[in-house]
Amino acid sequence: MKPTIKQLEHLIALHEEGSFSRAADKCFITQSSLSASIKELEIILGQPLVNRSRKSTSLTALGLEALEQAHIIITATNAITTRAQHYTKPMSGTLRIGIIPTIAPYILPNLLPLFNEKYPDLDLRLQEDQTDNIISSLHSTQVDLAILAFPYETPGLKQTILHEEPFLAALPSGAPHADKIRIKDLQPEHILLLEDGHCLRKHALDACSLQLPKQRQAFRASSLPTLIEMVRSGQGMTLLPQMACRQGALPKGIDILPFCDLPAPSRQIGLCWSEKNAARHNFDTIAIEIKNCLQI
Repeated sequence: MKPTIKQLEHLIALHEEGSFSRAADKCFITQSSLSASIKELEIILGQPLVNRSRKSTSLTALGLEALEQAHIIITATNAITTRAQHYTKPMSGTLRIGIIPTIAPYILPNLLPLFNEKYPDLDLRLQEDQTDNIISSLHSTQVDLAILAFPYETPGLKQTILHEEPFLAALPSGAPHADKIRIKDLQPEHILLLEDGHCLRKHALDACSLQLPKQRQAFRASSLPTLIEMVRSGQGMTLLPQMACRQGALPKGIDILPFCDLPAPSRQIGLCWSEKNAARHNFDTIAIEIKNCLQI
């Protein structure tokens, strides 16, 4: 007997989740079924693959070697299946898209209905996460395509820029201000930002060439809605991408000012993928659809 694809998928899930119960949930099977699958794989290979204890679950040395080969085998199998699907019918099968949280809520309401209507045979799977995690998922083939903000280094991956998006200044309503704002008028000590790890933080600082003072009150939000609420409550100002300032996207109590600097501070929105991805022949079509949604 030889290992099956399902058994290898179960081994990968067990390693990623570190728990039989969580791995079973991820694979949509019972814990007993996953345990039996791993045990049968161990019998086939004649060696234990898992260190089992009440507190933790980890792979043995051979288990880790098997895991590495499992990734290779499943990636190759998925590639063959995907290529066959695309030869038969373009824009069909499963497409896994990674997208960062400072883009997702502003384009998905337009993008998802469009894809459902125009490409009913395309099964979209979305992963919302920070940029570094999505890039790791691209390298490990857990994601096919990523919608990211640039500039951002992505070694070994392809990029295409779809849209240049200006930053706007967001202030609490009632604060005295002109109709526009200049970069040199920004006061770094009063600017609220997302916490480290969000690329929007770096893009906003780089776009305005701002250096934060070392000693300042630590107001950092973990999400854009939280950041916006902090501004609305009068705790400071921030820089928001234009898509977050469209009509209906912001609560009352916030004033939005464009920059009068030329060029205005901005970020780029684009796609990122591996040239080895079997679904890449669909990416030109997807890029056009996303670009149209970004310009709505």
